[in-house]
Amino acid sequence: MRRRFSDADLDAEVRDHLERLTQDHMRRGLSERDAQAAARRDFGGVDQMKEQYRDQRRFAWLDVVRQDVRYAMRSLGRSPAFTLAAVSTLAIGIGATTAIFSVANAALLRPLPYPHAEDIRTVRTTFTDGRVTLGLVAPLELSRLKDPSLPIVRAGVSAHVDLTLLRTDGPPLGILASGVDEGFFPLFGLPVSIGSAFTSEYFRQNGPNGAILSYRFWRSEFGADPQVLGKTLTLSTGSMPIIGVASPDMDVPRGTDVWFNLQLNPQSTDHGYDGYLRLRPSTPDRALSQRLSAVAAALGHDFPGPEGNRAFIVESLIDTMVGDLRPMLIIVLSATALLLVLACVNVTNLLLARASRRSREIAIRAAVGASRGRIAVQLLTESLVLAAAGMTAGLALAYAGVRMLLSYGARQLPRLETVSFDASVLFFAVGMLAVCALGIGLAPAARLAAAGVMERWLRESGRSVGGARSTHRALRIMIVAEVAVAVTIVAGTGLLVRSFLNLQHDDPGFDSRGRLAFDVLLPAGRYRDAGVRDAWMRTLFTNIRGIHGVTDAAASSDFPMGNPGNRLLIQMDNWDESHVHVVARSSVVTRSFFSAMGMRVIRGRGFTDDDRATTAPVLVVNESFVRKYLDGRDPLSARMAFGFPKPNPANARRIVGVVNDVKYASLWSSPDPVFYLADTQAGGMFRTNVVVSTALDDPNAVIPAVRAEVQKMDPQLAFTVRPVTEVIAATLTRQKLGTTLMLLFGAIALVLAAIGIYGMIAYASAERHGEVATRMALGATRGNIFWLLSRQGLLVAVTGAAVGLGVAYAAGRVASSWLYDVRPSDPLILASALALVLGVTLIATLIPVGRAARIDPSRALRFE
Repeated sequence: MRRRFSDADLDAEVRDHLERLTQDHMRRGLSERDAQAAARRDFGGVDQMKEQYRDQRRFAWLDVVRQDVRYAMRSLGRSPAFTLAAVSTLAIGIGATTAIFSVANAALLRPLPYPHAEDIRTVRTTFTDGRVTLGLVAPLELSRLKDPSLPIVRAGVSAHVDLTLLRTDGPPLGILASGVDEGFFPLFGLPVSIGSAFTSEYFRQNGPNGAILSYRFWRSEFGADPQVLGKTLTLSTGSMPIIGVASPDMDVPRGTDVWFNLQLNPQSTDHGYDGYLRLRPSTPDRALSQRLSAVAAALGHDFPGPEGNRAFIVESLIDTMVGDLRPMLIIVLSATALLLVLACVNVTNLLLARASRRSREIAIRAAVGASRGRIAVQLLTESLVLAAAGMTAGLALAYAGVRMLLSYGARQLPRLETVSFDASVLFFAVGMLAVCALGIGLAPAARLAAAGVMERWLRESGRSVGGARSTHRALRIMIVAEVAVAVTIVAGTGLLVRSFLNLQHDDPGFDSRGRLAFDVLLPAGRYRDAGVRDAWMRTLFTNIRGIHGVTDAAASSDFPMGNPGNRLLIQMDNWDESHVHVVARSSVVTRSFFSAMGMRVIRGRGFTDDDRATTAPVLVVNESFVRKYLDGRDPLSARMAFGFPKPNPANARRIVGVVNDVKYASLWSSPDPVFYLADTQAGGMFRTNVVVSTALDDPNAVIPAVRAEVQKMDPQLAFTVRPVTEVIAATLTRQKLGTTLMLLFGAIALVLAAIGIYGMIAYASAERHGEVATRMALGATRGNIFWLLSRQGLLVAVTGAAVGLGVAYAAGRVASSWLYDVRPSDPLILASALALVLGVTLIATLIPVGRAARIDPSRALRFE
């Protein structure tokens, strides 16, 4: 190893070198003065000499690092079993953590592709008096938000519309279209790829119509045809000229295929639009909230009916897009961090056990002059080499794991269409490398590089460095941490599994078994007349009921777990003027909808053939409606009017029945108050959500026949028939993904804990073979030895389990707000986690203890 030079050393070396050169020249016959001059010429100057030595000092550490790395690799190569175990353990911890971080990075941390995306917000509305609302905004509200005095640069809206594309060379295709206003595209700031964006003339009353294709839709349906401009988009509702192709990064609202222009009335109070804002840079959230509260108050004063008691809710665009995926990713990422801690503890235990066997080597190095710092650097270098190998293998595992996650269904989740291993992920992996290298290396390095290492080794005959007791104490502390982490992860897994099972088994209010669902949009041009729509639907239902295995077919204007439905203002017949602006969800259904869905009529009756357009109009309400709005009154004696923007007395009708609650929004939401209207008394439906009830265990068998009947009725309709069980399962994709990952991590945590405890007990037992042999020679039984050796491991396990229960409870309190119907103190989950970890610990303890208790004392004492 090259010498490291201080500044004083450097000056001394310069003087010595000049003196040697001078002496050489004097031996050749030069005078002292001439020899000194020649030495300076040969030397090239004092500054050059100093610079040479500075370079030597500057790069000497590289030689040290190279030597240490080579030595570490040779040392690890001599212990292949240890190296394989350590690298594999670190690869699991780093790989799992990096894989989940890459997913979290793609969903939560990766910046949106829009210029200054941090200034983009979504805006919704809510009622401050507890009334139910979809949360959408109205053009009137948008026009007020464009006030120049507000810290809002631009405002825009969009409206979701399902359309049917009529293709000349294929079946009709259902597409997602979004109507947008003039401020929408400028707000996001992405230029179109081809053609032009909408100009102001497209938003004037009676202005032209146009369509902008998404880049994805342009490639999939038009083959990336550069001549697509000017072509016509043929829809079941009419045609639109294509004026442009959006940027590849434009995806708001998510999954949009086509954007078209909306010509809005700026004074409209129709709350049917998603709102977006671009703020001035660095606008404080509190200041924005105060200004929007003032705007809402002014709207309520000017338009007390539709705008009374409304408030604006502003959220960052990325938070809106990710939604409830954020807490799920945070939970899983926290679990992987604990898993990494578990892996590091395991490897630290291996290194501590290995340190005892390296005591002679370290003592010899100390005896020949190696300093404590030099020994510590060498040991930390070995840890770095191990961590680097673990990181390399972990990155490969992470890449494979992410590919599996995407194929498993994560690709359907927002912002997870692609998960790339970009610079952020690589920097994260390098950070994990540094953390793991320090985490696994500090304890062994501190133990072996401690003062007096040589003396203690000589005193203890080389059996240990720092003493067996101190090594065992460090191992026990590590195992306590390992068991505590394992209990925390397993308990967290139990909470997530319980939440998922609660959602799966929760009663949605209808029977999904043996049922199919699909929706069709009847073009207004061909089905404008209500009688035509009614006849078409009745004929379709008759034909579907004729399919073998089908028991019933019905339809509604909205379907559970599907579209958001419609909400209207209501007025009961006995309400006074204090009951204003009360909202309930409305649904138009066909006569047999309740029975086809497996719903129950609690009181009164459902709809019958007698509920026609020419008979007295009636309605049916659900149990939540009765509880919230009838206040103990007999629902069958009540009448109700509804409408928008205010209840219309002409719509007043009698309640004839009460049905059970159905969860329309999601399985984890509370049922809304709902009233149902008979389609024959409500003018029919353009969008028809059809449910087909079968007597078959597998309703997929009748899907081809159902499709054939719909296509026979109208070949220009686009639709997809799916089992209702799949419709519900699709709403649980995030929960299923998180639960599966936590189950995997829980299993890995148990395995790592078992390996760590087994290694610690095996090492401790091996260290005590001499003691065990002596005790057995003096009369101790195998039972006495078994209890002596196992007591230590069981005490450590119980201590770790107690710590783990406390941590698990605290973590459960944090996570329970993100889970469904789960208590952090659930005794069954905590007891199950405790029993599982202690059971694995017991097995991992008894195996090495049993082996140690069966040793032959005569052979053990002979080796002593």
